[in-house]
Amino acid sequence: MPVLKGKISKRLIAIFVVFTLYLASTNQMYAEFTELSLEEHGGLQQEWVHTFPKEIDYLSFELGHTPQDHINRAAQLVMLNPATVSGNNFSLYTINIKTGKLAWTYDIKNKVKNFYPLNHTWFYNESGNIFYQYSTNHGKTFNILSLDAKGKRIYEKKDLSFSNIYPYKNGIVLQQTDSLKNQSRFITLNSKGITTSETVLGYKTEVLTSGYVLHFVGENKIEVFKDVTSLKKPLFTINFKKFGGYYVAGYHQLSDGTLIVEYARSNSYGGQKLMAYGVNGKLKWDTVLDRNMSISMHSTGSRLLIDNQSEHSITLYDHNFKKLFSRTYEGELNFNGLMRSYRNDSYIEYTSFGTIDDKWGERYTLMKDNGDIILSKYFVLDDVHKSNFAYDSSENVVYRTVISDHQYKLIKYKVTK
Repeated sequence: MPVLKGKISKRLIAIFVVFTLYLASTNQMYAEFTELSLEEHGGLQQEWVHTFPKEIDYLSFELGHTPQDHINRAAQLVMLNPATVSGNNFSLYTINIKTGKLAWTYDIKNKVKNFYPLNHTWFYNESGNIFYQYSTNHGKTFNILSLDAKGKRIYEKKDLSFSNIYPYKNGIVLQQTDSLKNQSRFITLNSKGITTSETVLGYKTEVLTSGYVLHFVGENKIEVFKDVTSLKKPLFTINFKKFGGYYVAGYHQLSDGTLIVEYARSNSYGGQKLMAYGVNGKLKWDTVLDRNMSISMHSTGSRLLIDNQSEHSITLYDHNFKKLFSRTYEGELNFNGLMRSYRNDSYIEYTSFGTIDDKWGERYTLMKDNGDIILSKYFVLDDVHKSNFAYDSSENVVYRTVISDHQYKLIKYKVTK
C-alpha cells in the first residue's frame, strides 16, 4: 500500500469497520486468574455514545495503524453491515463525528440484485471517496461501488476479477493474480473508474501495508518497487539469503526505505534473525534475537519496536538498529495478552485483561514511543466481552467499542491529564 499524503482534517476521523456474522463470544482465556494493579495514568472524559441497532451483530475497528487509516480522517465514520434495520437492509452506516449521531445510510440490498453479504469490505482513498467491494451470485462475482463522503454514488463497476484493492490519491489499483499464467496484474483506475494503466509482474508478488511492492524473481532475488503505482522500474534489488533452521516470516519497511527481512526459527527454540537492506540493495545490518524468548516485532516510521513478552519488556531501535531505549513493565502493564500495535504516529497501544476487585475487567494503556505512559485506564466488564480501543492523536481522543445489553456501542472519550 502506498503511503498516501493529503490534507487531513483534524475535525474528522474514520475508523475501519468490518461487520460479519458473529461467530463466537470473546472469552477470558488470556488472564482469567490474573490480578490487575490499580495504578492509573491520565483520564478519559466521555463525549458521546452511539448505540448500534441490535441487528448489527459484529463490530471491530482499527485506527492509525497503517497508512490507509490516516487518510480516513478526511471523511466521517463509516460503518458497514448487511443487516436489516427498521425494515431496510443497510450496507453502509455512517456516524457524525461531532455529535455521534447517525449521519446517513446507503442501502445496497435494494439497489443490487442477488446481493451476497459474506464477501464485502470498504475503504477510502486520499480524496475521501468511499469504495465498497461486494459480491453477487453467491460470492461468484465481484463489484466495486464508489461513493463520495456524503454517500452520493460516483460510479459502479461490476463482474470484476481481482484479488486485492489498494487506494491511492483519487483512485484505486486492482490486483489480479493468476497462478496458471504466473502473473500478477495491477490495474489503475482514476476517480471516474476509467482504467489508466496496467502493469504485469510475476505471480509471486507481495504488497506491504507500508508501501513497498516485493516481486520475487527466482529463489533468492527480490525486486523492490516504491508502491503499486510505480511498477515500471524497481527502486532496488536484493539477493536475500537462506539459513539452515530458519524460514522467512515477514518483511518490514521503515520510512527511510530500509527493508527488513525477518527470519524465524523452524524449531521450538524460538527467536528471530533480522536482515536489513538499504535502498541501494546492500545489507545495512543483521542481528539474531534471543532464541530462548518469545519475541514479536513491529516496525513503522524510522523505528523498530521489539516487545519481549517473556521478559515483559519493550525495546526501541532506529533504522540502523541503534538502541533508543529499553523498558521493563512487569506489574505495570500485566503482559497477559499481545502488544496491540506500534502505530504510524509513534504511539503504542496495549490492552491487558484480568480481575479487578474480584471482577473481570480490562486495562487500556497508551504510551509514547519513548516509553512514557500517557494513559492507563481500567474498565470493569459486565460479561466476558472485551472492548476494542483506538487512539486518534489529531484530536487526542480514544474510541471504544463494547457490547452492553446485547448491543454494540461506540464511545468517544477526550483524553484528560
